[in-house]
Amino acid sequence: MNNVDYDLLIVGGGMVGASLACALDGQDLRIGLIEANPLTVSAHPGYDDRTLALAQGTRRIFQTLDLWETLAATATPIRQIHISERGSPGFAHLDCRDEGVEALGYVAEARLIGAALLAKLPTLGNVELLCPARLETVRIEPDATCIDVRFANERTVELRTRLLVAADGARSPVREQLGIAALRWEYGQQAVIANVTPALPHRHVAYERFTSDGPVALLPMSDNRCAVVCTVSDAEASAVLDLDDVGFIALLQQRFGDRLGPFLRVGRRQAHPL
Repeated sequence: MNNVDYDLLIVGGGMVGASLACALDGQDLRIGLIEANPLTVSAHPGYDDRTLALAQGTRRIFQTLDLWETLAATATPIRQIHISERGSPGFAHLDCRDEGVEALGYVAEARLIGAALLAKLPTLGNVELLCPARLETVRIEPDATCIDVRFANERTVELRTRLLVAADGARSPVREQLGIAALRWEYGQQAVIANVTPALPHRHVAYERFTSDGPVALLPMSDNRCAVVCTVSDAEASAVLDLDDVGFIALLQQRFGDRLGPFLRVGRRQAHPL
């Protein structure tokens, strides 16, 4: 197959696509990365204010990519996990010391992970950054996968590749154009996320509390902040987002309880469908 432009084309420069490009650095492959947005943290919707819990396996991947030293400067270790159910005396407790590891996971902000990935992409010798550019069409031919890409100046180019990677999101246009089916479940719920500051120190403990209204998770962050994921029904999501700070803190306090004392401050809220 010598009549191809690339050995590998990655569509999507979010966390998945950018991580794959970094992982293939140094391989004897010609790789292209197509991204519709400029490769800046502020421009890419995947690198927003969300907070992510990274497992040990993810940490090892970032370590292999020579990114963990950068991320570790702002990531917060999870040393314990406390799981409970409202109205029940039972609970589960996990401790990193029992597992012989320094942390059960780490909490990092998506925009900081994005900043580290995007800073590394231009240094990759075998990866060509095709952005901003948008995939228009994709078709499978006997000897290659062919795609038409439209650049910001409206110039359209046909590219041929041995392998096409669809890293363009949950509602992937590549997958849809190729007619690849996907199973989806609509839970009728949304995750309302925010950062809060409790009165008591979180001591690097992550909490998950199950309630009849939906689960609530608190993840430890720097400066004694916690990232909150509060699950609400679709029907109540708008009303919850419309609450002022006092109202949202009262709702969170009622669902989570007083284990961390009263919540003193809360940041901007946003919701994501589940």
